[in-house]
Amino acid sequence: MDPEETGTNAERAKEAADRLFPDEKWIKVEDGIFLSPNRAIGKRTNYGEELRNARLLRDLGSTIYLTPEPRSGTGKKYDAIVNGLIFEFKNVGGNTSTLEKQFLRSRSQAPNVFLNMENSPLSRRKIMSTLYGARNRQGTSRRHGYDQYNRFSGGTIILKVRGQDGLINVSVDDLKAP
Repeated sequence: MDPEETGTNAERAKEAADRLFPDEKWIKVEDGIFLSPNRAIGKRTNYGEELRNARLLRDLGSTIYLTPEPRSGTGKKYDAIVNGLIFEFKNVGGNTSTLEKQFLRSRSQAPNVFLNMENSPLSRRKIMSTLYGARNRQGTSRRHGYDQYNRFSGGTIILKVRGQDGLINVSVDDLKAP
């Protein structure tokens, strides 16, 4: 995030949440984490994983609003507003193919993605290599490329990698081959 931006993370998050969901009555879950009452939180949802992701981000200074479920069946919605930015949360525990698939899917859902890789055996180097390959993948008659998935310009990837303290921030544009 640009240090010259005005407002705190909490102010930017609240302004975005109110602008994107003007009639929402947000519920404070914990300090720095807010929940839409129109979001499913039962056993058959991803709420537990999304709350864990929100806590990871919050513990490093972010403010998170977990957004409502879409009212219609058309189009996939994003999971959260983090410091005023729209984010999709993905938990990836598998191999490079799984990571590539989840990253590409996220690019049709939100401009920014939080990839929680804590349960993945992949090294930081392998993760970065896979993201670079996915970002530059050309479509073929048998498989879609980045351009078929991507609906956004720019964006950020925040990674939580197993065995590493803190988070890794990567610009989607920095992954583009020259």
